[in-house]
Amino acid sequence: MKTRIISGLLCFSLIALLSSCDKWIDSSINTDPNNLTSASLKVILPTAEAGLAYQMGGDIGRFSGLFTQHFSGAGRQHAGFYNYSFTETDVNNIWEFNMYPGCMQDMNDIMSIAKASGAPHYQAVGEVLMAYSLGTMTDLFGDVPYSECFKGNGNPTPAYQSQQEIYVIIQGLLDSAIVHTAITVSNFKPADDDLIFAGDMTKWSKMAKALKARYALHTAKQDPGAYSKALGALTNSFTSNDDDAQFGFGTLETEANPLYQFLDQRQGDVSMGGTFMKFMDTLDPRLPQYANVDGNKKYSAESAPGPFYASINSPVMLVTYAEVKFIEAEAAIKSGDQARAHAAYIEGITASCAKVGADSTTIAAFLKMPSIDPGVSALTLENIMVQKYIAMFTQSESWSDWRRTGFPTLTPSSGTQIPRRFPYPLSERLTNGAQLAKVNVGVTLFTPVWWDK
Repeated sequence: MKTRIISGLLCFSLIALLSSCDKWIDSSINTDPNNLTSASLKVILPTAEAGLAYQMGGDIGRFSGLFTQHFSGAGRQHAGFYNYSFTETDVNNIWEFNMYPGCMQDMNDIMSIAKASGAPHYQAVGEVLMAYSLGTMTDLFGDVPYSECFKGNGNPTPAYQSQQEIYVIIQGLLDSAIVHTAITVSNFKPADDDLIFAGDMTKWSKMAKALKARYALHTAKQDPGAYSKALGALTNSFTSNDDDAQFGFGTLETEANPLYQFLDQRQGDVSMGGTFMKFMDTLDPRLPQYANVDGNKKYSAESAPGPFYASINSPVMLVTYAEVKFIEAEAAIKSGDQARAHAAYIEGITASCAKVGADSTTIAAFLKMPSIDPGVSALTLENIMVQKYIAMFTQSESWSDWRRTGFPTLTPSSGTQIPRRFPYPLSERLTNGAQLAKVNVGVTLFTPVWWDK
């Protein structure tokens, strides 16, 4: 507090000054500028995006990829994971350190700060990313906490919500995001700090619609209208590979793609899935990009993942145009529209091949193979899901696809069943056990989640 000394009031002023010395000291004197307690939207957003991409391309993509047999577990812990020795300690990092208190906390902060700051464009991005993250977690684990989360010490033991309820929340987040992307005035707008779409609200709106279709499709066993909802959501969604939601990594070791880092540090622990390689035709133009040749200069289950997904600067795919076309193909064929399903199926394969650099002549020759294009009337759901499985290499969404449809046909690596969910983490049992116990009775790796029943 500054005190002005005026003639005739000197004594009074000195008394006032001495009696309130605690008030004149600058309140920021004990603030460490190198240890801030809050951050701006431009700081939080790239951190949230990088954290999500690192998880999807790291533990989440790798663990689920062992169950879908995109990968084979060849050594150490991953040999055990591949044979379903997969426990509560193996998923601790995903839940306790990386998703909930990491990127999902950041996304919650983005939504809160953006709402308070009159920044609907940032709010839209936060909502899309939160919907994606929440969808990922519930698809991996089943019932999860959400509404009581992100309160810090205000509520360290959040209640779990049913997956059915979580799905309603996801669709609500996406609907809200679509509205916010369309608002023209935003006090703050993402730009270069948005490492996915550089602040392009049209593309964020398209991603929200693609996710609405993805999550509608998941509920087909529970909702007779799921296919219609998925097709409706795809209106004004992705229209080419240029719309793909992906996160690019750098060429420095500190900026490296997570699969590259894992393969570099844990050589020999995982290789290409033998089943996956059998589904890929030897003339598939994606094969040299998906896999490296083995010691015999052939593509096999001993091959390491290839340059497109496992280079130092490989991007991690979140949602792609190819996925959108395969969603359309599945929803159309289940709705009885063979012609639409076939057109979308062909476009899905074309987009996937073009994504890794195949030219139009090579793709056209590949599509002429009867094993790839059986024709409009002969096209089956299995055809669609096998090609989607190939297009979605490394992505955990393939595990959801297999659980939903049973395609591609997979043989268990061990025993008689393939896991259908992750176990809940040790950290939840130790710190939130009372809430966890309400949803974890009789649950095993092989217990279907709500939409899978």
